[in-house]
Amino acid sequence: MKLTNPDYWKSLINIGFTKILVLRVLSICPNHGYGILKELQSITCGCCIPTLGTIYPILKELTQHGYAEVGEDQQLKGAQKRRVYTLTQSGVDAYKVALAAWRSSIPYVYKAIEGDDFVFAEEMKKNKTE
Repeated sequence: MKLTNPDYWKSLINIGFTKILVLRVLSICPNHGYGILKELQSITCGCCIPTLGTIYPILKELTQHGYAEVGEDQQLKGAQKRRVYTLTQSGVDAYKVALAAWRSSIPYVYKAIEGDDFVFAEEMKKNKTE
């Protein structure tokens, strides 16, 4: 472990962030593992790019616990069928809870990293829009 290596820190962030991002992608529409990976690359602008080896265990866990269902989608002629994952209502509910938890945590993360000035500035912005 090398704490001066940016990849180490990105890896830690990815571990915590990937599950909610998979839920987000599936909340928009059903998708297969590779499609989810491509969506994650797109929505994070390459910042948080998990591997298929990270995504498939998450999909397996979601399926085993009833948060997602899996079906098969026939691809082009001669191509292999892909396993397509769809969130169940429990999965949609889990995504909403996860999103609320992340949103409620973000100001405190920024405060811890950036200091009180950031939180104060955010509160001022919020008060102007209300």
